[in-house]
Amino acid sequence: MIRTALLLALPLALAACGQSEPAPEPVETASSAASVDLSDVAIVVDANGLGAKGAEPLRFGAPRAEVDQAIEAAFGAAPGTSSNEECGAGPMEFSQFGALQIAYLDGSFAGWFLREGEGMATSDGVRPGETTFADIKRERQVRELDTTLPGEFQYTTADYGTITGFAEDGETVTALQAGISCFFR
Repeated sequence: MIRTALLLALPLALAACGQSEPAPEPVETASSAASVDLSDVAIVVDANGLGAKGAEPLRFGAPRAEVDQAIEAAFGAAPGTSSNEECGAGPMEFSQFGALQIAYLDGSFAGWFLREGEGMATSDGVRPGETTFADIKRERQVRELDTTLPGEFQYTTADYGTITGFAEDGETVTALQAGISCFFR
């Protein structure tokens, strides 16, 4: 969005300076949302929430019943449930849909954690078990984290959000997470 605003403002700035060269054309990159193939994906996660492909995304803060109902409809099965009273943010409850764990704090959608599994990816095409850490570093801004969790990093998504990832072997992305988590570091 900022890039688009700058590209639109550039011709005006050049005209004001007496420049006569045309503004550069926007460049499509391999990681741009338009080139990501999500045809085999039922659930799409991003830095601000998740949702069934083609449906309005559910954002952090949405009521648990609304989130579970939407994801259950996409999966065709009820979730497994669990809780943890000792999370740093406070007692949390979880819904488990295959490789996707959804975290709730005080009855509201607070975060998600995704391991390798079929039918799920980030909105910009990152898939645990398929995407390599080298791919992410080549295509996105990455910050490796010095924590007790092996291979933890954060990357900036195509829409300028932040997702935490794990490449435990240093090569393959094994899991992704956004929002509030219940990790002990």
